[in-house]
Amino acid sequence: MKDVAIIPLSNELELVIASDNSAAIGRKKLDAVQVDHSVTAYYATRVAYMDLLRIGARPKSIVLQNFTGDEAWEPYEKGVRQLLAETEYADLPITGSTESNFTTLQSALGLTIVGTREKPVTKQKEIDENTLFAVIGKPLVGHEALEQSEYIAPLFLFEQLSKYRAVMDLVPVGSTGIQAEWQQLTGKKNSLASDLNVSQSGGPATCFIIAYDPQAQEEIENLAGTYFHPIQLTE
Repeated sequence: MKDVAIIPLSNELELVIASDNSAAIGRKKLDAVQVDHSVTAYYATRVAYMDLLRIGARPKSIVLQNFTGDEAWEPYEKGVRQLLAETEYADLPITGSTESNFTTLQSALGLTIVGTREKPVTKQKEIDENTLFAVIGKPLVGHEALEQSEYIAPLFLFEQLSKYRAVMDLVPVGSTGIQAEWQQLTGKKNSLASDLNVSQSGGPATCFIIAYDPQAQEEIENLAGTYFHPIQLTE
């Protein structure tokens, strides 16, 4: 699975590793997006956490790879803690390393969450021709994510929907966009229609695709509210 590695540890447990990275986003003069380093780390943590949650894993530790410089470590850690404060893992240990031998011209951060998952994994209902799809949130990248934050899918909504029996899968939308993520999920080549731009980058997973049982349509739509955007297949 993209961005997630699953490694058997024993008959009862699997090691799960999720990652994300950011570059040219920060406070250096040549950064393409000027924003506090804590914001960069917040969204990188959000992406990796969603990837772990999607497959039913529990985070155990966070690893930061800081290429920005010593001065960035504290705000990076602050951003991680801000995201974790929205979850039940506020006290998760954080470790990592900083490139301090050489000075980079742009900011760069790599972030990994190490977690575990118990076996056997409960198999989700298979996606079939009756499955419905929607996007929760709006794909936003760069300055859009800062200026249109009211359209970003809340993390608590992702957590809620991940527990619904009628939900078959939740897929954070990354840089490849909604259509590419949907095609990877389903293995189909159909084009999609939506009130959203299905080709635009989702940046730091500002939205996600949900695959669900048609019988749960009203319940999911009510829960998601204005964040709910249906997807139609056009061919």
